[in-house]
Amino acid sequence: MNARTARAWLWYAPALLALAAALLFGSGFVLALRGTLGEPLGSAPPPPRRAEKPLKIGGKRLLLVLGDSLAKGTGDESGRGFALDLLDALRRRGPTDVANLAVNGAESADVRELISGENVRNLAASADWILLSVGGNDLSHAAPRGPGSPVEALEDVGKARARMIANLREILAEIRKASPAAPIYVIGLYDPFSEERPIARAGASVILAWNTAVAETALSFPNVFVVPTFDLFYGRPDRLAADHFHPNREGYELVAKRIEQLLAS
Repeated sequence: MNARTARAWLWYAPALLALAAALLFGSGFVLALRGTLGEPLGSAPPPPRRAEKPLKIGGKRLLLVLGDSLAKGTGDESGRGFALDLLDALRRRGPTDVANLAVNGAESADVRELISGENVRNLAASADWILLSVGGNDLSHAAPRGPGSPVEALEDVGKARARMIANLREILAEIRKASPAAPIYVIGLYDPFSEERPIARAGASVILAWNTAVAETALSFPNVFVVPTFDLFYGRPDRLAADHFHPNREGYELVAKRIEQLLAS
């Protein structure tokens, strides 16, 4: 089994939990979850970094970017990601700076810890727009790497989802404390493994349900928006990077345009 298929199994593990039919997959499911067929997406993140420079220099507005490798722009051959595409759009409206604190491999708990730092809260207080990407690594890193039963594996991924939603709530609450008014844009999850097999369709359904949970959490906070990306990548492998997981240049451009459509002036 190739690396892409192995990653797909890790990504679709929550689908098996949600549909209760997971136990039918037996030993093959266990092997995928144990990681004998692939590795987690992204390496473990380093300790949270503290931003050092206060922005709002010379009256410039600030775009603050938080989260994981998607927010960092991993996979984009140009190195821009959606953050710099969006920055260009904002600069057409007026002078704007960007602070991108995204970290490859970061889970929601890492972002929660990052936003608890005083300097990062100061950046949030100065920000005019805040982009947040979390969730993908919570799912992919939840799969156990050692011995364990399918039931234990299913429990692990289910708990990971609950932890992510709880962390997202804390992240948004902390940002709102620092910045009561700046709009926050939470990047929705997409399915990089869209295929016609039943397990793949089940996985797509669970990702949509995950996005619904994120949207429900976002709705409990003022001026927080979820940016839908599922439709941009479903059935479109040509918009993915060579790793078949992160967006490529075209994919990131489309995400940036989607965010721009939602932007407050």
